[in-house]
Amino acid sequence: MISIKPIAAAFLALAATTAMAGPLVVRAAGPSAAQFKPGQRLADAPVTLKAGDSIVVLDAKGTRSFSGPGTFSLTAASAEAAQVAFSDLLVQKPARRARIGAVRSAGQDQGPPTPPGVWALDTRQSDTVCAIDPANIALWRADTTAAQTYNITREDGATASLTFGPGQALANLPAEVAGKAGALKIMGGKAPVTLTIKQVAAPTNVEALGMALVDAGCQSQFQRLAVNTLQD
Repeated sequence: MISIKPIAAAFLALAATTAMAGPLVVRAAGPSAAQFKPGQRLADAPVTLKAGDSIVVLDAKGTRSFSGPGTFSLTAASAEAAQVAFSDLLVQKPARRARIGAVRSAGQDQGPPTPPGVWALDTRQSDTVCAIDPANIALWRADTTAAQTYNITREDGATASLTFGPGQALANLPAEVAGKAGALKIMGGKAPVTLTIKQVAAPTNVEALGMALVDAGCQSQFQRLAVNTLQD
């Protein structure tokens, strides 16, 4: 007869490991930055930061930032948390105010504009990107001063053209080249761009969404998720 004790012990160990899991690292800066890699899962234990250190983490409660020196519980919610409806993160929506400055020095350049929300795909540079529904993808462009036409080729040879009107930043991917994961080659910008689309299952919370993006290699969207869930 097979004893269930070893099996039960294994499940208890797994449960304990899961319970001990802490948040995901979004980004870190300062003397201790090498200890914290984007997408890294931290232990559910206090973290000591040195002077000049800063870290941004994400879990099911959202995204929070911490600056040293000091010892911090990274799973503790902020005193004034900005609550974001998780359902909003799964659809295209206007970007919330980007607060990456929370982990930058005052007056430091905030960087170039980024697509709104999590799912709009940037036409400026080649990237690995994620979609829950490949048939419902929006492309984004930064410069909206004039009309612009892109020629898009899917890796199976399907082609389509997409025209942005003056002032238009977002446009749906044409049906002729939508609906499948894989590579899209986009011509018409400053340089050819290849977007490698990976399909991810609809997650159940912010942390699961972050893990799905990290596991698929969609780091730029992981960073945007953090910006859109950053607590005040």
